[in-house]
Amino acid sequence: MNGNTYDALVIGGGINGLSALYHLKRLGAARAGLVERFEIGHDRGSSHGAARVTRSAYVAPEYVRLMQWVHKEEWPRLEKDLRKKLVYSNPGIYTGPPCERYHSYVHAVAQEGVDVELLTADEARGRFPQFTFEGVESALLDKTGGFISSTEAIESLTALARENGVSFHENIVVHGIDPTGDPVRVETSGGTIETERLVVAAGAWAKELLPFLKPSLNIARQTVGYFTPEDDLDAYRPGRFPVWAYREQDENNLFYGMPEFGRAGVKVGRHLRVGVDDDPDNPPDAIDQEKIADVKRFIARFFTCKNWTLAGAEHCLYTNAPNEDFIIDLHPENPRIAFGAGFSGHGFKFGPLTGRLLAELAWKGETSIPDAKLARGLFSLKK
Repeated sequence: MNGNTYDALVIGGGINGLSALYHLKRLGAARAGLVERFEIGHDRGSSHGAARVTRSAYVAPEYVRLMQWVHKEEWPRLEKDLRKKLVYSNPGIYTGPPCERYHSYVHAVAQEGVDVELLTADEARGRFPQFTFEGVESALLDKTGGFISSTEAIESLTALARENGVSFHENIVVHGIDPTGDPVRVETSGGTIETERLVVAAGAWAKELLPFLKPSLNIARQTVGYFTPEDDLDAYRPGRFPVWAYREQDENNLFYGMPEFGRAGVKVGRHLRVGVDDDPDNPPDAIDQEKIADVKRFIARFFTCKNWTLAGAEHCLYTNAPNEDFIIDLHPENPRIAFGAGFSGHGFKFGPLTGRLLAELAWKGETSIPDAKLARGLFSLKK
């Protein structure tokens, strides 16, 4: 691989890396490359699976504003350029027992004037009889909700990059980054790569490549189940069944899901954030059945249908940051290196925007996205 010198190089082939690559080409990177330790579309990280939830309901106003930009600007541009439909509108329901975290969602969307409606528990049961709404007083109906065809997004971004002459280095492990060089030197299992600008979007492996991130990140392996109800399956398809989340005050007590889409079964999972730090290089041989049993217990309590068949399950990795805020910043030793990490299980929906932010930071040292400028302090490593 010696002799390869790029205008811009991206490390990591998930949604953030591929989106950054897309925007780097838009910015004028004639010679661009991407390094991925596995194959594009692999199931060892955070960007695989048939679909992801999108929503405006967020705990902080900054994220609510950014989601409006993503929904109105970034995903539509990407769909146009890829000539693919990627985002599907579907109602969203966000609920939980009365607690500070749940009320923060309600206040944030109200503050930003998003198209949402606060329902009483009885109103929510009337609209979505698939749920018991046990123990809740209200539910937030997010009319901007939906889901993203994540497989299509990854495949289409990859295809467009190849069409545009991007060099892909798959199954290549990055051993180190020398930020002091000009150009920047990236040491890999295939040799040395040199690049004028670098974006690091390596997910769970970011803290190994950028050791200064280690105190700020922990890795949590998630177990997601796909379940088929014994009663009317049509009631759990898009349009009738919402994307949804149930949030308690405890940080690990967040369950979420979405309709059947792209594969058999209704998606249900627990958002596990604290108390774990898994090794991304040591995946389990099989699905942990206790994790599936944990999800089933929640289904038994919160879904009106009590009999479900497990149609499948998968793992994905969350790279968690304090307070679940993204870390998007410039390398402290080199302003031509941008890095993104700590997307904490909710980064996919932001991908076209965070990819643009990473690309603009690496290419010109600042972003042109108005709300992202305001959020730079929120995303800073030094905050």
